[in-house]
Amino acid sequence: GIDLFTGSTGRVFPVAMKASPLLRAWLARLAEYRVRSETRWRWSGWSGPEHQFSTPDGPVSVRAGASILALGGASWSRLGSDGAWTRQFASKNIPLVPFAPSNAALTVEWSPHMQPHLGQPLKGVRFTAGPLSSRGEAVLSQSGLEGGGIYTISNAIRDGHGLSVDLRPDLTQPEIAARLTKHRGKTSLSNHLRKSLKFGKPHIALLREAAHPLPDDPAKLAALIKSVPLKITGLRPIDEAISTAGGISRTALSDDLELTGHPGLFCAGEMLDWDAPTGGYLLTACLATGRWAGQGAIRHLARQTWQ
Repeated sequence: GIDLFTGSTGRVFPVAMKASPLLRAWLARLAEYRVRSETRWRWSGWSGPEHQFSTPDGPVSVRAGASILALGGASWSRLGSDGAWTRQFASKNIPLVPFAPSNAALTVEWSPHMQPHLGQPLKGVRFTAGPLSSRGEAVLSQSGLEGGGIYTISNAIRDGHGLSVDLRPDLTQPEIAARLTKHRGKTSLSNHLRKSLKFGKPHIALLREAAHPLPDDPAKLAALIKSVPLKITGLRPIDEAISTAGGISRTALSDDLELTGHPGLFCAGEMLDWDAPTGGYLLTACLATGRWAGQGAIRHLARQTWQ
């Protein structure tokens, strides 16, 4: 019942651009199906067919023929997604992959030269780390780099690859060199870059941050512009990340996302070990694994009925 539109990327958005109407619509639909919601209950583990919860009214045990856990990753501890559930799983020797930040900002130790430019966006560039490349933009933040262009390639940084920035991805290196070769007279190099390549102040600042003094030779300067190396300290902490990699290992699950050795217990969402870029794909994967686990639970209950 929510009005939608399709964006230029092919992704679908609610016209209101808010999540709350969707949430209210989903809750109303669930109420129609007589689904009972218990808020402020915290899952604290299970023993056989019984799940244990701490609630405002004290401990509660629930027995279920099939259960689906969607306990989240570890990147939003202030909202409850703190990964605390892994202690219960580890105690039962269920294989886990350690959580790691995904879709995360990068830490860069900027020199004092960069201070006037922090908070400004870096647009029209290409970020490359290992096999990943992104044309999105990023913000020069106090702690480093953040934004859609960075989140897309942050997983490669996590895997140990370095970062380079192409400040003019729509021009070849020879084309840039040709523009730089044009006589600049008494114009400063900064103004020459601004006029010949339409560089903004953040572009020039990043260039000087990576290599100062800049090479006079147009060919060498063009090569630097096409691949500006940045010294990355690493990713920002997990609790600042949009999502996390890691969680329940694939080896611990059946094709129905049922925990091996724990019949009737299914898992879905970000508590599973998978990685996806932000921008709708995280939600899509969570919804898809939830649906698949739900179908697995139905098949499990059907088998119990026949037995």
